[in-house]
Order: sequence, then structure tokens, then C-alpha cells
Amino acid sequence: MSIAETKIYPINTGWLETDQGTYIFWKGAAGEKMWIPVICYLVDTGEHKILVDTGLPDEERATKYHHKCESRGCLESPEALRKLGVEPEEIDICIFTHLHWDHAHNMKAYTNARYICTQTEFTWAMNPLPLYYRSYESPILGIESPFSGCVFEFVEGDTEIVPGVSVFPTPGHCPGHQCVTVQTTAGDAVLVGDAFFRLENIEPNMKEHWRYWVPARFVNSIDGWKSIEEIDRRADYVLPAHDERILEFDVYPSPGIRIRKRREVIPGAPFFFTGIGTPPKSSY
Repeated sequence: MSIAETKIYPINTGWLETDQGTYIFWKGAAGEKMWIPVICYLVDTGEHKILVDTGLPDEERATKYHHKCESRGCLESPEALRKLGVEPEEIDICIFTHLHWDHAHNMKAYTNARYICTQTEFTWAMNPLPLYYRSYESPILGIESPFSGCVFEFVEGDTEIVPGVSVFPTPGHCPGHQCVTVQTTAGDAVLVGDAFFRLENIEPNMKEHWRYWVPARFVNSIDGWKSIEEIDRRADYVLPAHDERILEFDVYPSPGIRIRKRREVIPGAPFFFTGIGTPPKSSY
């Protein structure tokens, strides 16, 4: 693989209505609705075609069991790939940042792919806290989860998947969450899944003197903060799953993308944890 060959294509699979204060931002504007995209990513290294998460189901199912959903002309991931000239059978690896419903639908369309997630996430998904039955589409609800019957390869910790593509643990949003690092000519892109939702989440909230304006959606806020610090340490640019500004570019890297400073010191917005050179460990 040559880094020069590696391209990352964002694929918007639809839009969800969420609440800014109970979901997107800690101490955000509670009650104010925000429509967010649900983006998965095709990573083409020249040797491998990798899908990072597989996106939404149809809007009827999404709205019935989860948030209000609108497709707005977006396609589910198999059809969206075909528009890019890639057949689902060409995908040889599906990496899951986590197994929440909006990140794992249509995975069975990728019949030649290895399915990769963490053992921690799979165990949690199979028997979640009742508060998260809907997140994982538990059979207790009378529906079948998108990963029912699928066989996964499990990874834990920093793991190279193929040359130039690796994963590292980022618990917090859920116990077994992981992010994906892709080496590109513009630096290391971190595909953050739901470690955070919006670009602002990794920027300061100066009003509160917070180094990061973190999301409000964590099973463990301590782990979640540690994970954002770890992303900050590693990423030259970040590609979240729920920020429409990512869709301004059809492919990454592209001229004009925002390259960030890793762990930039900002007066009045201190880091909290020390010794974050090693991946954060879940409290679970």
C-alpha cells in the first residue's frame, strides 16, 4: 500500500433529528432540535476496500424504533457505494467503531467482508443495560438487530488492521467504542465514530473553561473525556459521523481540508488527564 493511494470517501446514509442539549453538547441548548447526518466511510487503500461503519436502515424503520429520520435523497450504504462504482461484494473489511443501530445496518450486504469490532462492544451489544435496548436493537423489543447471526473478528487495544489503517480504543460513548486511524498524504485522519459528534466537541468551551465541549451522550463521561484527549493527541484531522461539514468534500484528503494542531495548548482551557500517551482503558 502507498499512502499516496489511500482515499477516504464519506457516505451520508440519512438524517436524524436530535436534541442539542441532551445529545450533542454537554450543557447545550436543551430542547433545541438539530438534524444531523449519519456518515460511514469508504477507505480505499488501493489494495483494500474498507467500510468504517455501515450506516442507517430505511427511514421508516429508523423513525419507528429510534429518532425521527429523513433520507433526503441519501441512499443506504450498499446503494451509495454503487454510485461510487464499488459493489458491496468488493468490500473486504467492515470495521465497526461500535454496534449502535445507526452504525451497523446493512452489514450483511457485505458478504465478502471481515467484520471487525471489539470483544467488549460485542459482549455489551448482546446484553446491554436496559437503557440501551434500542441502541442495539435488542430482541427484547421484538426486532432483529443488524448484527444478529454475524461472525466478528475481535480486536482489543491498538491494532493494525492493514498497513496504514489501525484502530485504538475510545470508550465512553459505549464501553467498546474504538476509532480508526488512516494514514494519508495530509497526515493521520481519525474516523471518530461517536467518540464525539460535531467538530466543536473537540474544541474548547471557553465560557465553562472546558478544554473540550464534549457531547452529552456517554455511558461513562470520564472514559469519554479521556478518549477525546487521546484523539486530540493522534489526529491531524478528524472525520466524525454526525457533522454535515464533512460532506463539503467528496474525498479525503482534498485541498482545503482543515488540518489541526495536535494537543494545542490553549490558555484557560487546560487538559485534565496526564499520561495519555497510552490508550485509555474502559472502566467496565
